[in-house]
Amino acid sequence: MALTDFISALSTTQVKGLKVDTITAMTSVELGALKSEQVKVLSTAQFAAIDNVDDYKGLKLSGLSSTVVAALTVGAATDLGSYAAVSANATDKLQTSQIGSLKKDVTDGFTTADLDALAADDTIKGLSSTQISGLVGAKFSGTSIEKLTSSQIGAMSSQQISDLGATVAAKLTAAQLAGLSAEGAKGLEVTDIEALFTTTNADAADNVKALSTKAIAALTTTQLAKLDAVGGGALTAAQIKALSTTQVTALTDDEMGNWGQTQIEALSAKQLQAMAVDKLDQTQVGLLTETQIAGLDGTKIGLLNEDAVAAWSPAQLGAISSTGAAGLTGGQLGKFDDADINALSTKAFAALSPTLLADLNENNIIAKLDATHIKALTAAQIKGLKDDQITALTGAQLKEMSAAQINAFEDGKLALFEKDELALMDTAALKGLEKNDFDSFDDDQLSSLTTDKELSFSQDQTNWIINAYLESGVKTFP
Repeated sequence: MALTDFISALSTTQVKGLKVDTITAMTSVELGALKSEQVKVLSTAQFAAIDNVDDYKGLKLSGLSSTVVAALTVGAATDLGSYAAVSANATDKLQTSQIGSLKKDVTDGFTTADLDALAADDTIKGLSSTQISGLVGAKFSGTSIEKLTSSQIGAMSSQQISDLGATVAAKLTAAQLAGLSAEGAKGLEVTDIEALFTTTNADAADNVKALSTKAIAALTTTQLAKLDAVGGGALTAAQIKALSTTQVTALTDDEMGNWGQTQIEALSAKQLQAMAVDKLDQTQVGLLTETQIAGLDGTKIGLLNEDAVAAWSPAQLGAISSTGAAGLTGGQLGKFDDADINALSTKAFAALSPTLLADLNENNIIAKLDATHIKALTAAQIKGLKDDQITALTGAQLKEMSAAQINAFEDGKLALFEKDELALMDTAALKGLEKNDFDSFDDDQLSSLTTDKELSFSQDQTNWIINAYLESGVKTFP
């Protein structure tokens, strides 16, 4: 029987009993006769007894136990039992489970060739997170980076990610990027962003969507600004919600140009308030929710597309706050119809500047104000009304006004109303009339205003009325 046949027939117990001297005497030929299950029971002392580097070539390294693998140390090629002595032949022969048993100082010394060898049969997946963290990013090639798991990618630091280089980073898949940590995301260079998340990569949209909200939240404004219509347009609702107010300021028109309803609605009021809302197009402005609109101040409201604001539903218009309404521009209000103006809350309506309100002559919009909004007119707004706006007001609207509102009309302006309209003023409104008002009325207006209302006037008003009649030459009361 040949010696190699004899060695192959040994039981694992007999292999365990082989003396160190015996192992030392064995050549690569005899060592090569050992079966995997026999190699698995070799002790670290037995393995270290192999006295020639070439002898490792014959050994079925894939059969080494985790204990033996874990005992391997870094050393020169002539150091028995060291990883350097066997790496040329062992790296691509070790199994996935064995790789994880290697000491970190061993894996820290891996070269690009070692990693490529491990990638050849996927045993690179056996590297633990701790082992991965010790590898210089520049050692990864396009061959090895493609074989890492998402968990392994997640173990890489910002420096490692930064050291990959755009060409290698571009090989990362969406599945791998899903594991990218916040720390790792910070290491993405501008060239990496462009290579992974823009039109230069066919999988850009999937790559963006794969990023965790923590990774998205860790990106700098410089990184975010490098996304294009494809990358920015792929951001999910969850990712958008994860953006800080500082980050949203970095988003460009191009990046948000493809955002639809789900994405627009994902923006919080604070995010919208922080960003340049004029980046939103007409369609997108139309998608804003009542909650979002309510959170915008006048500065932001004034930047919104005019046609979009005028096209808002009553609920959306009603959500504009008094602070927001103060920023409505003449261009925006100029596109309002009577339904739009009446959709504003009374607080928002009262916040409109008198100057803007005075410019709302289109379609006699002031004459179309409902009772609620008539009552909401402020003294300043009433004082600012132009003559054609005043003459467009109806008696029914006058009837809704308070004494303070009536009193707010500039001297002589009430005389612009027809007598039939003045006649509709109720008791509360009448109390706002001043001496100058009575003096400005002609006979017919004065008569229509006072008929059957004698007891509604104060003592001062009674005297003013009599004097107004006397001065007009009317001697008999109707």
